[in-house]
Order: sequence, then structure tokens, then C-alpha cells
Amino acid sequence: MTAQSPMPAPEPAPAHGFLRSRRPRSTGLAGAALALSVALVAAGCGGGQGEPERPAAEAEPTAASGPTFSDPSSITNPWLPLSETPRVELRGTDDGADIRVVRTLLDRTEPFEVGGETVEAAVVEDRAVEDGELHEIALDYYAQADDGTVYYMGEDVDNYENGKVANHDGAFRYGEDTDALGVAMPANPMPGDEFSFEDVPGVGSERNTVATVGEPETFGGTTYEDALVVDGYVLPDEEEESKYYARDIGLIREVGPESDVQLVDQGGA
Repeated sequence: MTAQSPMPAPEPAPAHGFLRSRRPRSTGLAGAALALSVALVAAGCGGGQGEPERPAAEAEPTAASGPTFSDPSSITNPWLPLSETPRVELRGTDDGADIRVVRTLLDRTEPFEVGGETVEAAVVEDRAVEDGELHEIALDYYAQADDGTVYYMGEDVDNYENGKVANHDGAFRYGEDTDALGVAMPANPMPGDEFSFEDVPGVGSERNTVATVGEPETFGGTTYEDALVVDGYVLPDEEEESKYYARDIGLIREVGPESDVQLVDQGGA
């Protein structure tokens, strides 16, 4: 992978689909809904003819067994290495507004009950500024299972208007607002894999399909030799979106019908 210093000026979106630049919404786990989410990851793993075979050691857990978490706050999946990229900044536009998003891994965890066990999730602060005004501060909760799958356990949200907290729209927690465990990143994504990032009654849902893996992507003056493209469909907005990831870097671009934000800075540990 060759990655030059990313530049903040977004270029026209490639024809992989669309995505809004707002932070993704996701969920937690239990019972029958857990079985559905895990089954979606496993069911999407059967590659077509000519696709590379998945190593046997990296097979996703079955719906019957469910995920196990030995060190859930260590997020080291190469496509979403939050523990190794504790601060990232993205810039671009969203519905005509200039947007700046800073995501910072905090030095604490948040407990969730998953399958009768306490899972300590990593906490990422997501701060969005639109046209120079604070728009949103959220705390996102991620947990990595032993097979490498990264789950999204929910988020606490403060939405701002005129410098003050206006509401908490979009907030949810696994085990309280949903029994479906959202998948933020499969352990070993392959073209055609499908997974549910979110399924939260009254909040929204997001279904994703892996479009390409391991192909180069160039934008903003940067070429990423080993990239992953995920196309999604978001409800209730009824919008298509695309997210771009680079191996060992993480999220590098989000593109939607009226939005495009790109990675401009990445802080080390």
C-alpha cells in the first residue's frame, strides 16, 4: 500500500454507489436477532467462482455458537484498526455545508451484556462541525470478537443547535433499544458478502454489501493500493451510500447522494 499525505479537497465520487457523510448508525446483540446478524455475516461469505477462498482458521462463528470476546476493546481488524489509529480527521461537504469530523479513541471502555457475559467495548468520540458550528458529539461503542469481526454496540448522541444540545436523536444501545448485533466490519470481507450494520426499531437500519476488496482507489491526491469498498442502503432515509477503507488505515472516504468526506489526517498511537 502506498499512501501519500491525504489532501482535504474531495474529488467527484466514483461509481460504486452513494453514501451520506453522517456517522453510521449501528447496534448490539442477543437471542434470535443475534443469530440473524451472525448468520448474515456467515451466509455472505460464500465467494463466487474465481474469488479467493477464505482460510479455514478465519471462519466466522455459527449462529448457534455466537461470537466470543476475550479482548473486545482491542480493535485490530486491518480494515478498521481503531486501536492503532486513535485519531482521524475527515473533511468534505454534506448537503452543501462544509463538514469536519474528528474521531478520537478514548482511554476508557463501556460495558455491555452479550450472551450473559460482560463485554467492555472501546469508546470513540465522534465530533462533527458544519460550516464552523458544532453539529454533533457522539460516543460510539465498538467491540472486536475473537474471530476479528468488529461489532457496533450503539452510541450516545448530543445534537447541537446554536451551540446548545437540542436533542439526542439517533442514540441507542444494544440490549436496551435493540437485540440485533450490528456488524461494523466482518473479520475477512470478500466481494458479495452481506452484513447488517444496524437494525434499531425507531432509529433506522443499514444493510451493506462488499463491492470490491484489494483493488486500488485514488482520490484527493492519494492512491491506496489495497482498498475495500462497501455499498450500503440506509433506512428510513432510503439512501444508497459507499464507504471506502484502506488496509491498516481504516475509513478513508464516505460518499452519499449529497455528501463526500475524505480522510485528511491520521494520528498515531
